[in-house]
Amino acid sequence: MATVRTFSASILSHIKAEHAETCFKPIFVNGHWRSPRFSLRRQAELRKACTLNGVDPVSIGMPPLAPPKIMQKKPPKGHKQQRQYADKQAVIKKNMEDMPEKIRKWKETLAKEKLKAKPVLPF
Repeated sequence: MATVRTFSASILSHIKAEHAETCFKPIFVNGHWRSPRFSLRRQAELRKACTLNGVDPVSIGMPPLAPPKIMQKKPPKGHKQQRQYADKQAVIKKNMEDMPEKIRKWKETLAKEKLKAKPVLPF
């Protein structure tokens, strides 16, 4: 259940008066930044009080609300093993296609080594 929002007398008095833009934004003066007259929290309170009392916040000098930013959708990063799985499977598949040729070459070199190790004399 929502409760009725009550604002302080100072907030309600600020709704009735117009304010300069410098009251709501920081100013760079003599090499230093000066904070605005109304902090962001008080600006939010002013904006809420304006809407509840039927006053347009821009009419008292508040800057208009910025449109909401669109979030960039990125796919989840995942684990390294999961990211590299497809590439690894492609390499394995390519190696398996070449496997009969590799086995044949290995058997030939094995046979050559066996013949080389065989003594020339029969005894």
